Amino acid sequence: MEETPQQLHRRTDKSKLTFWKIVGSILVIISGFLPFLDNIIVIFNPAFAGYQNTIGGYLRNDYWLLSLYYTTIIVIIGKFMKAYELLFYFPLFASIYCSSLYVCQFVLGIKFEPEWPHRLGMILMMIPGAYVLYRFVNHLQDLKLEDEIQFRTIERIYKQNNKTNGKD
Repeated sequence: MEETPQQLHRRTDKSKLTFWKIVGSILVIISGFLPFLDNIIVIFNPAFAGYQNTIGGYLRNDYWLLSLYYTTIIVIIGKFMKAYELLFYFPLFASIYCSSLYVCQFVLGIKFEPEWPHRLGMILMMIPGAYVLYRFVNHLQDLKLEDEIQFRTIERIYKQNNKTNGKD
């Protein structure tokens, strides 16, 4: 059975909404990993840890600081794109982790070796992150199934309506 223009329009609109929701969700996930970008770069390029900016500070600190600002912007964009609520735990955890590490080192004076707390934070973020991603994939599968059921039901009702009106 061929879809009517109204059905095709509804399906297209629903597909666009789902697409933007998925893109927003991916952005929110990325925003949770942005504060760890400097550590990820150091894993692949260990020399990056020693690079300095034009005023003598470490470039990795600049990346970390900029990533905190961009994380906020990306989370807001993800919220406007109606990202899945469960995924906002990624940037929330990253913000809590970074702020507590900052307070421990610079306010309380607890000295950490620069590498191990960041790697521990990444590991701690990946454990619940794997669960969140698992739930996200299941939710996408449920949405796809729900859409199929909805459109098949509409088609069935449309066919029955045409049969009763003698158009078939």
